[in-house]
Amino acid sequence: MSALRIGVIVDDPAHIPTLRGVISTAGHETGTTLDFARSSGRVAEADVDAWVVNLDIEALEATHPEPLDELLDAIEVPLILCEGHIPNQVSPEFANWQRRLVEKLRGLKGTINRSQRDSPPLPRSVWVLAGSIGGPEAVKQFLDAVPAGLGIAFIYANHIEKDFQGMLTQVMGRNGSYEAYAPKHGDLLRENSVAVISPDHVTSVGRDGSFNVRSTQWAGPFKPNLDQVVATTAVHFGRSGGVIVFSGMCDDAAAASRIMRRCGGQVWTQSRDSCVSWAMPDATTKAVGQVDFTGDPAALAARLVAWSASHLKPAANAARAR
Repeated sequence: MSALRIGVIVDDPAHIPTLRGVISTAGHETGTTLDFARSSGRVAEADVDAWVVNLDIEALEATHPEPLDELLDAIEVPLILCEGHIPNQVSPEFANWQRRLVEKLRGLKGTINRSQRDSPPLPRSVWVLAGSIGGPEAVKQFLDAVPAGLGIAFIYANHIEKDFQGMLTQVMGRNGSYEAYAPKHGDLLRENSVAVISPDHVTSVGRDGSFNVRSTQWAGPFKPNLDQVVATTAVHFGRSGGVIVFSGMCDDAAAASRIMRRCGGQVWTQSRDSCVSWAMPDATTKAVGQVDFTGDPAALAARLVAWSASHLKPAANAARAR
C-alpha cells in the first residue's frame, strides 16, 4: 500500500506522538502537525492527503466558534475526526480506539480515489466468481462467453499457490472482453472488469467499492479464503448481484453462499457434468437448499445476460439514480 501524507490538528500537543504512532501503524506518514490555537491560515497551505483532527468540538463550539468554523471550512481533503478524547495507552480502551482509527486511516486510499473527478462510478452489479481445482478453465470459458459491456464488476477468487495472482490475472484477461486486474489497496471496483484476488493478502471490498488489501494472510487452509471473499462482498453488494461457484474439491464458499442469499443475492453453480470436481458446487447446493441456477460455463454466461437485461438499469439511468 502506498503511503499517504496525513496532517494532524490537535488542541493538546501532547497527543501528537500518539497520533503519529497510529498513523505509522496504518502504513502512512505524518505530514503537517498543527496546534488548533496556532492553526489559523495554515491549513490551506499544508501539503497533505488527509487530516486527522483531534479536537474537543463541543468545548470549542462554546469558546472559539468562529476559528473552529474557519478551520473546518479550510479543509478540502478527507478528514477523520477523533473528537478530542484519546484513552490512556495503558487502559483497556486504548487498543479498541487505536484499531478503529487504523481502520479509518487504511480506508482513506479508497475514499480519496472515489473522490477523484475521473473515478469510475459505483458498479451497478457485482458478482463473485469462486473456484478451486478446475476453476480457472471454467471461469475463462465463462468470461469468454459473456458479451462485452454487460455492466457487471466481477470479483474472481480461486484457490491458487502463493505469487500466482499475476499469472492468473494474465490468463483471465487474455483475448477477453473483460479487463482483468490484480487490485491494490484503495483500487476501485470497475464495471466490465475482473478483479483477481490475491492468495497472499487478505482482501475485501468496502461499501464505496474500494479494495482493502491487508498485509495479513488469509485464515484457514485455502488461499484466498472464498467464504471470506463472498461474505464481505455480499454484505455491501449482495442485493445487486450474487456468487457463481465453479469447480473445486472442497466446501469453501458454501457457508458464505447462505449469507449471499440472505443479503438478497443470487447463488449459482457450475453443473456437475462440466466440473473437474463437483465437490464445491455440491457443498454450496446443500448449504443453501436449492441454488438459483446451475449450468456449464456457456449456460451460466447466457443466464447472466438474461438476468442483467431484467435487473440492471442502463448506465445513464443508473448514474442519474445515484
